[in-house]
Amino acid sequence: MSRDSRDDIESLSRRKVLAAGGLGAAGAALSGSIALGAGSSSATGDLEIAVDGNYAVVPLRKDTLRVTAVQSRMRAVRNTRNPGPEMKANLDHMLELLDMANGFPGPQDLVCFHEQPIMGWNPWSLQEALRVAIEIPGPETEALGKKAREHGCYITFGTYARDRDWPGHLLLNGVLISPEGEVVANHWKTNNMRGFRPGWDLFTTSIYDVLDRYREMYGEDAVLPIARTDIGNISCSITPGQPDVIRALAIKGLELRLSSSSGGYNLDEAKIISQHNRLWTVVCNQSISPEQPGFPAFAGSGDTAIFAPNGSIAAHARSADEEFVTTAVPIAEFRRSRSLPPGIPIEMLRPVYNSYVPRHGPNLQADYVPSDFADASRHFAERRNW
Repeated sequence: MSRDSRDDIESLSRRKVLAAGGLGAAGAALSGSIALGAGSSSATGDLEIAVDGNYAVVPLRKDTLRVTAVQSRMRAVRNTRNPGPEMKANLDHMLELLDMANGFPGPQDLVCFHEQPIMGWNPWSLQEALRVAIEIPGPETEALGKKAREHGCYITFGTYARDRDWPGHLLLNGVLISPEGEVVANHWKTNNMRGFRPGWDLFTTSIYDVLDRYREMYGEDAVLPIARTDIGNISCSITPGQPDVIRALAIKGLELRLSSSSGGYNLDEAKIISQHNRLWTVVCNQSISPEQPGFPAFAGSGDTAIFAPNGSIAAHARSADEEFVTTAVPIAEFRRSRSLPPGIPIEMLRPVYNSYVPRHGPNLQADYVPSDFADASRHFAERRNW
């Protein structure tokens, strides 16, 4: 087989994971098992949303899940010219923690990591960050997939990523690997908040930043993707401070929000979003990280937590050190009583939403990717609507 043929097959594989929204364990192989129960649905293009409270699901592999969020260290790559050895050391630590999480605590069904356990984070330029970004699938997901098969568990983590279909773009993705060792979800960050501080802004490419091309390539359903798996309907997208996005995902049938973090997150916001949308939520943050260059060891560490659908905290880190945060999720009981959010007065809201003009419109990185944080600040400031 020629190199071009292999690249075409790999590109098609990446597209299928995105376009399917992560149909579940073994990807499209489970698509025949997806059902809306007895309900009817409304379709817009390839977007399917139930209109009677039911939503698409895959039959569950078990009634109760054992879920562990691994609050582990962050260690940024120092040598971006030769990042391989440091990234391998970080990956080896993840593999060791996976063995530990499935050891004394007992076998887990889902193990979650923070936002960037493989390369860490530093204020790199675009070119530096692209050198530490991984491809999905790639050697790192293959190593994690082998460990997933060994322990029979799902694994999720956040990462900088490259994609040959998007040359020059730096992605920040949430990845889900099945117990069969396959990547079943590769969820881009939906959108970036703008205006972190004067002269500094994010330059990772989110779905919103290339919305038209993304929609054309992958379809409407992949814009707000859900991986419909045999442990539940999952979003791995990194979505801090995005209650409207999470509400839309809940309308599509989201059950488990797996959100990775680095540098901390708003604990109260995560609780309210879980309660407001009746979701199970896992937010995994990093631990104290004394080997993280450029930052103090604490740097917003701790507070890894798992939230129940009533907004209560089912499990919470007891410290900011490396720690396992573990709970049982009664997913079958939850699904029996779950329905789409029932009380949205959409006809009242739609005129306002349709008329709203955001400060930054979509597609602002369709033709230009900023070279660093300062360039990103200039680029987006020049393209504000207001």
